[in-house]
Amino acid sequence: MPTYSGDPYWLTARFTSKCRCGAEIPKGARAFYYPRTKTCLCEKCGEPAAREFDAAAADEAQYSGQSC
Repeated sequence: MPTYSGDPYWLTARFTSKCRCGAEIPKGARAFYYPRTKTCLCEKCGEPAAREFDAAAADEAQYSGQSC
């Protein structure tokens, strides 16, 4: 499955930040990051977002004839 520069991904937080739900993401915690909007999601919010993105990317790869 191809990846692109704007694709969101999991990372380890290098500094303390806030999720859009209001939860604090402490330094060293796992976070789901959207590079285009520079938005981090906590692990609780990131799990469904990551699953949704992975499903959409797999669908795109399947429909365009690329292998997963």
